[in-house]
Amino acid sequence: MDEQNQNTLVVETENGTAPKPKKKRKKILIIISVIVLALMVGIGGVYVYQYTHPSDAVQFEEQIKAKLGQLEDKSNEEKLAALNEIVQEGELKISINASPVFATGDSEGDLRIENHPNNLYEQRVVITLDDTGEEIYHSGPMPINSNIYSDKLEVDLDAGEYKATALFTAYDPETDIEVGQASANITITVLG
Repeated sequence: MDEQNQNTLVVETENGTAPKPKKKRKKILIIISVIVLALMVGIGGVYVYQYTHPSDAVQFEEQIKAKLGQLEDKSNEEKLAALNEIVQEGELKISINASPVFATGDSEGDLRIENHPNNLYEQRVVITLDDTGEEIYHSGPMPINSNIYSDKLEVDLDAGEYKATALFTAYDPETDIEVGQASANITITVLG
């Protein structure tokens, strides 16, 4: 009998009863449920963040105002001549209406900005008023061979004529590094 008592292990708790495996199993299930719930909340949070915060690529695309191709009202001869021009590396061909007209300060005007099809660089155009230096227009990214025929200014100007400067900044299309600038003097007319 002594051998039999030596091999038997009796576990007692403080109150003298054996532990119940059901309580232990219930605690484990609760812990697992809490962990799974936390993971689901975390995954849901990541999904909501990505859905409400668009990627850099999406934000970049939303900034593009330019349409692909040359200005639509060019004749076929003008388009062909533009395609036959050679723009050397380091050079920047710029094109903008020298006297855009806006019906009102918050309407579209005929800016006619063009990034020449033979340019080697993407462009961004910023227009500032000469007398105050205030930025009144930003084109956003303009891929090679694109144009903005008309657009609104970012500032609601009163009726009148305004001397301004259009600054064209060229960017390498692969690295988005600024490679040069050119400017044009323009006169903006707001009719009413």
